[in-house]
Amino acid sequence: MHAQFNGGAGVDQFGFAGKRADYNITSTADGYAVLPKSGAGGGIPLLVGVELFKFSDSTVNVEYDEVVQALYVGYFGRAADAKGMGSFQEQLARLDAPHDIVGLNRAYGSNPALRQLIDSFGKSAESDALYPDGVEAFVGAVYKNVLGRSADAEGLAFWSHAIDSGVLSQANAALSIMAGALQNTTPQGLLDAKRIDNTLAVASDFTLALDRDSEIAGYAGSLAASIVRAMLATVSADSDLGPFQAVIKQMLSIMAGELAAAFGTPPPEAGMDIPLQLVGQAPPEWGDAFALA
Repeated sequence: MHAQFNGGAGVDQFGFAGKRADYNITSTADGYAVLPKSGAGGGIPLLVGVELFKFSDSTVNVEYDEVVQALYVGYFGRAADAKGMGSFQEQLARLDAPHDIVGLNRAYGSNPALRQLIDSFGKSAESDALYPDGVEAFVGAVYKNVLGRSADAEGLAFWSHAIDSGVLSQANAALSIMAGALQNTTPQGLLDAKRIDNTLAVASDFTLALDRDSEIAGYAGSLAASIVRAMLATVSADSDLGPFQAVIKQMLSIMAGELAAAFGTPPPEAGMDIPLQLVGQAPPEWGDAFALA
C-alpha cells in the first residue's frame, strides 16, 4: 500500500526527480499512482487532488483528464492522443470549464465558447466516419460505443425524439447520453455508469502510457485509432482493469514499431488510411496480440 498525498482543492503540483519516461502513471479510483519503471518503491505516494506531475524534463497535466477522455471516447470511440489531450486541457482551463462530465454537459447550453469546443468533436470528420446516418441508427451506435450495449426501446425513443425535435443537437448527443447514464440510479443505469468509469480509466491509462516519442508518433492514423477502439470495446462494467496494463504496453510497442519481427511483417505505417469502424480489428497476421487473458 502506497502512502497517499492529497492536494485538496485548487490546482496542485507534485515534483519528481527523474524524467517522465522513467515513471509509469496509472489512474486509480481515488487518484493517480506514479511509480518508477525500475520497480523501486521510493516512497512514491498515491496522488489525490493533484493535477500537475512535474518531472525533470516535462510536466503532465491531469486536471481535465476525465472530461477530455469522455469527449474522445464519446465522439471518436478511442483514447486521447498526447497532443490532443494537452491542447483540449488548455482550452478547457481557459474556459474555466467544469471538471466533471455531468457539469460539462450542463454548461454546454450556457457557455457559447464551450459549446463550440464540444461541437468541434461532434461535427468532426472522425466522428462522422464513426457514426452512421439516420437518427435512430446514430443513437444506437452511441449506445454501443459509450455504454457497450444495444439501446433499449425507451432510451432509443427518448434520445431520438430529443434530436428530431431540436431539443438536443446531434453534435452534443454522445456527451448528453453519457451524462444521462451517469445520473441514472436504476440497476441498468448503475451498470452503465460503471462501464463508463472503467472505459475512461483504461483510456486514461493508455494516454498516460504515451511517454516516449516513438509511442506518441505511433498512435496516429486510422489503423491505430481502430486498434485502440477495439480494446476499449472489450471493457465492461465488471472488467478487471489490471490486465489492460499489459495489453496497453504491447499495443504501444507495436505502434512504436518495436515488435515487427514477432509478426513476420511490420505493422502498417501510422498514417495508413483505412476506414474507421465502430469496433476496429487488428490485422489477422498480428495474431492474439491484443487478446485479454
